[in-house]
Amino acid sequence: MTKNTEHSVQPLKIVILGGGYAGLSALITLRKQSPDTVITLIDPRPHHLIITRLHETVHSPLDSIRIAYAELAKRFNFEHVQQSLSISESLLQHWQNERVIKLEAGELSFDYLIVAVGAANSGAENDDPAVFDLNKLTRQSAAQRLEQFIAEPSVEKPVINIVGAGPTGIQFVFEIDHVLKQVHADHQLNIIDGHARLLKAFPRAVGDYVQKRLVEKNIKLYSNTFYSGMQDGAVILKDRESDQQTELPKGLTFLFLGKAPDVMLHANSSGQVVLNKTVLTRIFTAGDCSHFDEMGSNGMTSQSALRKGRSVAKNLLLHAGLIRFCLPYMHRDIGYLLSLGPGDAVGWVARKSTIISGLPAYVAKEGIELQYDLLLSGIDSYLP
Repeated sequence: MTKNTEHSVQPLKIVILGGGYAGLSALITLRKQSPDTVITLIDPRPHHLIITRLHETVHSPLDSIRIAYAELAKRFNFEHVQQSLSISESLLQHWQNERVIKLEAGELSFDYLIVAVGAANSGAENDDPAVFDLNKLTRQSAAQRLEQFIAEPSVEKPVINIVGAGPTGIQFVFEIDHVLKQVHADHQLNIIDGHARLLKAFPRAVGDYVQKRLVEKNIKLYSNTFYSGMQDGAVILKDRESDQQTELPKGLTFLFLGKAPDVMLHANSSGQVVLNKTVLTRIFTAGDCSHFDEMGSNGMTSQSALRKGRSVAKNLLLHAGLIRFCLPYMHRDIGYLLSLGPGDAVGWVARKSTIISGLPAYVAKEGIELQYDLLLSGIDSYLP
């Protein structure tokens, strides 16, 4: 047997950086289409977090939306290395040339690399037990702290502030309102929006529906107002037009200040990283840390992350074959639904002009969440 023949029968060795939606979508696709591939997942966390259900943790255990990588590794036959890696242009070039990653436990060689490290949550760490940001919510029980806060004696009417009226903040405020109504707690719920129009990235009808629900539930909306910081537990706000400052009373505060990738990788239409106008043929990228050329969706949504992950996995296998031909990523988001508490939701499907709300939207959103649960269990119900 010749040396070339020996090499040709060796299974592919693939490393995936990041075990979020894009990373796991790529991994599961690879395992399904190339069963003999040797896959290593590098992620600093012990668990995968189903982030689209994070708002449910105001009344459910955090473990209800976490699944250990050790469990997934048994299910999909991969190795999990719990380590954080910094990414730079020089390191990407080195990985392309050498196909070796230096880890704490030694060197790890690969044939292909997928970078799917996602985006970091904005905001500094806060040790105040009455303040939750997205980072803290992924580690600590919001349900337990909310229950404690509701039970605390208070002379004045207790206040819960949600800073940030994007999709995450909106879903949290309605879940919290539901919890308060269940226990008949008389708390003031405030939500702060930095824009003049609620959910301005969505069709106007979506924002109008949400605003109507806020009024019905006596949730106070501070619009066109930006978060200026905290002082002695109070939330400091400033009006965008008048610069007038407002101080919200000390209470329980949730900070949803957005997220931004630590690294943003430019990719061609097939998902291969482009560095200084040169295609790194052995390095693909997917998820919130990636921006693909051409017509595919680059939205920072779970839907785009899943589709990018699947696309790069398929293209990687095509590139590893004899033809070395990749297909362009063409996915367009086909909808976006926001949960507004049990039995209610709103969003668009198929086209942004097609708005659904109420129970039908809630059922549709639950169906979408079920699809992802099935994917993690090994059943892929997504359309090609």
